[in-house]
Amino acid sequence: MRALILFVLLITVAGAAALAETRPGLTDPLYANDHLAAPPGAAGGAAGAFYNPAAWAACDRSSDAFWWNDDNRPDKHFDNWGLSFGRTLGFAVRHHTIMTSPGDYAGVTDWQIGLAKGNRRSHSALAWRWSTGDTHAVPREKALAIGHILRPGRGLALGLAGVESMESDARHGALDLAWRPLGKPWLTLFGDYVLRGGEQWDNGRLGGGLTVQPVPGLRMGLHLREDPTGDDYQATYSLGITLGTHGFTALPSYDGDGDHRHTTYLLETNAPRAPLPIEPRIFAPPARIVALNLENRRLTYQKYRMFDDVRLAWLDLAHVLDAIRRDDQVSGVALNLASFSGRPSLIWELRETLAELRDDGKEIHIHLDRAGMLLYALAGVANRVTIDPEGMLDLHGLDLSRTYMRGLLDKVGLGFTALQYFDHKTAVEVLSRHDMSDADREQRGRIVDVIYEWIRSASCLNNDLFDADYDEIVNEDVLIYADEAVALGLADDMARWHDLGDWLAVQRNAELVAPDASLLRVHHDERWGRPPTVAVVYAVGGCDMDTGIKGRATSAYMRGLVGDPDVAAVVLRADSPGGDPLPSDLVAEAINLLREAGKPVIVSQGDVAASGGYWISMNGTEILTTPLTITGSIGVISGWVWDKTMHESAGLNADGVSRGAHADIFRSVRYPFAFAVPYRDMTEQEYDMARDRILTMYDRFVVAVAKGRNLDEDHVRAVGGGRIWMGEDAVEQGLCDGIGGLVDAIARARELAGIDPDDEVLLREYPPRPLLEWPSMRLPLPGLALSLRMPSALWGVMPESSEESEPGELGYLKSIADSAGSPRLLLAPGCLPEDWKQ
Repeated sequence: MRALILFVLLITVAGAAALAETRPGLTDPLYANDHLAAPPGAAGGAAGAFYNPAAWAACDRSSDAFWWNDDNRPDKHFDNWGLSFGRTLGFAVRHHTIMTSPGDYAGVTDWQIGLAKGNRRSHSALAWRWSTGDTHAVPREKALAIGHILRPGRGLALGLAGVESMESDARHGALDLAWRPLGKPWLTLFGDYVLRGGEQWDNGRLGGGLTVQPVPGLRMGLHLREDPTGDDYQATYSLGITLGTHGFTALPSYDGDGDHRHTTYLLETNAPRAPLPIEPRIFAPPARIVALNLENRRLTYQKYRMFDDVRLAWLDLAHVLDAIRRDDQVSGVALNLASFSGRPSLIWELRETLAELRDDGKEIHIHLDRAGMLLYALAGVANRVTIDPEGMLDLHGLDLSRTYMRGLLDKVGLGFTALQYFDHKTAVEVLSRHDMSDADREQRGRIVDVIYEWIRSASCLNNDLFDADYDEIVNEDVLIYADEAVALGLADDMARWHDLGDWLAVQRNAELVAPDASLLRVHHDERWGRPPTVAVVYAVGGCDMDTGIKGRATSAYMRGLVGDPDVAAVVLRADSPGGDPLPSDLVAEAINLLREAGKPVIVSQGDVAASGGYWISMNGTEILTTPLTITGSIGVISGWVWDKTMHESAGLNADGVSRGAHADIFRSVRYPFAFAVPYRDMTEQEYDMARDRILTMYDRFVVAVAKGRNLDEDHVRAVGGGRIWMGEDAVEQGLCDGIGGLVDAIARARELAGIDPDDEVLLREYPPRPLLEWPSMRLPLPGLALSLRMPSALWGVMPESSEESEPGELGYLKSIADSAGSPRLLLAPGCLPEDWKQ
């Protein structure tokens, strides 16, 4: 709508130009683009801002342009020049010398400052103009310039510009239209039309031409346009070259008789064009090793946009590592992993990415101070591992245990009945048993075996250790000091991180550098139109309506993507132990709607995507998981907690009136400043009803999985029953499609959406990253804890603000109590090693 309003305004200005009195008080638009190989709608960038100020925004970043020509006075050598720079805030100046009479010259300097905004499809700008110099001989007036550039697709670009004098009724208007018949910058055809004050619609100045780009960074063109007098035409040829971020263009101009008029030269930095696919080198620089200091950082999904030095968003780090992979002048990367931590699935993906870098010939250096088994498995990918002289490795093995609370419930006077009808759906056993069941011991043993064997394999890959050597270290050494780690072959040297640069200079003739803007530079994508968008949706935490995965808001957002023309595909990161079936099904339904609209949905599973976490996964076009992911747990469970005798010990009682045979089932004993517990046990009839609800929900779960995964129902029941599956096992059982991380899921989404691997895509994260974290202020009072926070609507809350994918035992007890016997799609707590939750 805003673009339409601006379009109408520009047409009005251009139309008024045909009615306005002819006055010399504005910069002639025919002179404002003599340094351009193509009109601003086609070219974009700061160079075209005098012709159309929206050109500032039609570039992927702030650009700079300087131009001059050789049409000078005999005694001068630099009479005509211009300078423009900026993007959102733009500034331009242009000096022009004009012959006022034979032998007499006057110079005037035009200035322009403006605001511009664009989104790759639509670009708009508003600018203020004024002039200095000999404005008596060359009249100039203060003016307002407005511009719009519309690039609705790969093949079409439209530019509209108008200038309105603030001192008279003088106006100018300009229109340009460009067409790329192949949808790429290889060939661009364009035309432009200029109306100056007093000219009728059919009496403007017409121009046209073409540019040819046989290879990126090399451009040739021809621009024909009517002379400002209207009695002749001018032909401007162009030859331009772009090297790195710098561009140079020469534009010789000739009149209709073929006589040379002048040559204009244009220099640009951050040119809005791709460079020649070569890197000019005068001398061979030393090898560059990029230093990534990740000390005391936590690798997770998102971070606050400001003042967040704790979290490290994986997609941000992946972008840096991809830039290192693509840069031929970078020979490797060094990571400081002192006190580094992260989600296991993301650490696995980081290790896979580093392994790909190593396979591509990049050196990997990793520094540790204190590391456990998971972090050391990450370090095992390195060519060289250093450990702080006072550092230590803690390789004590893996343990999965649960705290069983049945005895505690008995002692405090709480009753509990497990509504458990599947052997491997063991979530409630922490409340109903005193020890681990055989079924739970079996599936948790598989978790430990898979994780341990992956860690062992990853740790031994590059340090000449055999599996038996690693087992012996775990069983005999456990805590390993730095000198012992070197002696055992677990580290190459003892050193401090700040000494790495000196070592590289001496041993590798390499320079340690920070990841600066030149490394992360992705050269301008010259294709018109807004690139397609891949939406990355994070469903992290328990399956709840307004917390955790926020099923209400997340499903509404995903339904909104169905009709969004910019979104070509969706990636759902599922990292949830489950919970309430309703929010789980809302998300699953939204996935179906997206698929019916022709938009692929790739599910990327995180640490845990089980039970309700698998429910939100099952309808994906494809499901990618990791070897460390806990998934499956297709089953339903619940339990009933009631106040057996605790209220008597506390001197409390609950009484009331009711109507309805079961109306008092939720009558509770309310403890001051604490919690409420149902007053009575369920009756046999109520237990039967609860059982029917759970088994019915399970049947629905099985049918939904069979449909979503195109599996036979009998097979789903065989792998269901609440059984937990590790990632690779889930792939073998048909519950997932392959092994891969979040970046792999994005690449697969691009592929299924038909996006060329070389095409640019935009990533849109949901929830959006909050601006900053507002500190909690907790006031400890006897029996009461108050937490004061600013409204989340103002600051936002991370989707993983709890940082854990699975609740602890007390959190699980609350979840079961809150469910009040309703079916729950929950994974049992404690399925990840305790020391991984740091």
